[in-house]
Amino acid sequence: MKDFFLQQSRNPDFTGREPLLMGLKSALDGGGTAVLLGADGMGKSATAAEYARVNAGEYDFIFWMRSWNDTVLALDFASLAAPLGIPHQEDTDLLDLGDAVRAWMEVNSRWLLIFDDAPSPSALEVHLPQAGSGGGGVIITSSSRKSWMGGEAASFEIGPLEPSQAVAFLFRRTGQEDPAASMRLAKLLEGFPLALEVAAGYIRWTGISLSRYVDLYERRLSEISGKTAPSIPITLAAVLYISMEQVRAVSVEGSEILSLSAFLAPEDLPFELLVGAGSLLTGSVDLGLVALERRGLLRRDGASPSVHPLIQAFAFGALDFEGRKAWAEETVRAVGGAFSPLLEDLSRWPDCGRLLPHALASTGKLEDLGSGSEEASLLLNQAGLYLQRRGDLMGARSVLERLVAVDEGLRGPQHPEVATDLNNLGSVLRVLGDLPGAMAHFERAIAIEEAQDEPDPLKIAIRANNLGTVLRSLGDLPGALAQYERALSIDMDAYGPNHFKTAIRINNLGEVLREMGDLDGAMESFNLALRVFGQFLGPGHHYTERARENLESLGEGGKE
Repeated sequence: MKDFFLQQSRNPDFTGREPLLMGLKSALDGGGTAVLLGADGMGKSATAAEYARVNAGEYDFIFWMRSWNDTVLALDFASLAAPLGIPHQEDTDLLDLGDAVRAWMEVNSRWLLIFDDAPSPSALEVHLPQAGSGGGGVIITSSSRKSWMGGEAASFEIGPLEPSQAVAFLFRRTGQEDPAASMRLAKLLEGFPLALEVAAGYIRWTGISLSRYVDLYERRLSEISGKTAPSIPITLAAVLYISMEQVRAVSVEGSEILSLSAFLAPEDLPFELLVGAGSLLTGSVDLGLVALERRGLLRRDGASPSVHPLIQAFAFGALDFEGRKAWAEETVRAVGGAFSPLLEDLSRWPDCGRLLPHALASTGKLEDLGSGSEEASLLLNQAGLYLQRRGDLMGARSVLERLVAVDEGLRGPQHPEVATDLNNLGSVLRVLGDLPGAMAHFERAIAIEEAQDEPDPLKIAIRANNLGTVLRSLGDLPGALAQYERALSIDMDAYGPNHFKTAIRINNLGEVLREMGDLDGAMESFNLALRVFGQFLGPGHHYTERARENLESLGEGGKE
């Protein structure tokens, strides 16, 4: 969750969107929703942030949601529980917290909720308060115009700055008053706000005159013509070449941070958590941040650095393939090194949540390069486990599906680690209600383990039990019985009849026998399970209580 709203003073460099701010004010008065539409780099986010600053006195709460990814959005939305005073624990399910946050907004007023970089209305459905409820306002920024056509929200197109507006911005940002050179640069940059910001940052810090910068820009533009990636507008590419060359010349730290940022999520860059977790950032982080901030390549909202996605993409493109692969692998190693020690410490779960977007981004970059690593596999596994523990099963499913693909590429489709991934994914699918999908994953996990030179029978027992549970839910009771009996036979050999793990299998077997009408067999199983649970886990344990309830369901009182 972005913390810009803690800085409620005006942005002194914000220029040229006054009519738009007035339109937003009109759309949001009394509660309402407005959508800011435009290409990347046109200032949608800056406009939303400036509206929040200008009107901060009208709101008790202003919140910024990163909306480019469902999982990240769920984390950000759930994080609103703390500032809103909603009681919760660190391990409270994200979806439950999100529901509580939305319920709070539906009965309260004086809040502003900003969803930044939302891909579509459907991505926000579970988070948007019901229309007409409460007294809050919602601003959505998006570069996907078609997704929002025909909606009920007021929409505003954000395009390039007019030449006069761009000139005014250059004067404010650089402090140089040269109308002719400013107009020339404004036209060369086609009013592109992000390009103007980077150029102005360079001019202000280096002290170069506007007219000399225009000459430098025109030379560089001719040199790179036809050589830039189509995803980066050439006007922006030219100013980025100029600024990045100077950073490389004067600040190794700044150059390293910019390269690293290309493999992370764009906001809330956790450099302080990554220092020492890998071989990255060998110099002073603070010096590097200052070097980039002065040249308009990085922003710091409060203490939280961010780099625009287009600048990240340019930094990524500036590396050759081997450089990209090396940075991706080391970034994953650093994020994983920071994430791993936190997962088992409940008090550090907020840091896990902060690192999660960067875990998703860095592993994604490595996957895009057609590569994988042991560190990427471990990080995805831990990210999936964290999301499972936080109750975000859809997020866990997405991460575990990626993990399966990574491990298949890294180890081969028949590797035991792939079987473990499939079993974990199957467990998530079962809870989500995708029983055929869960069944297929458990069956494949069993088949992979069976095909090993030395199969692990205990792993087979776990997966057979999981498969039996799914088959039971699907109504295939004979199939479920066969899987439960297989799991029980393995555990009986491994642990003996008086172990609580064996008793778990016995109790499961009794439940399916009851459903098949074999009440005598079910009673025998429940009685045995109840005796073992009571002896080894105690009368109040939930396994003991479950076995007792099963006996009572047969109309018979069991005794320990």
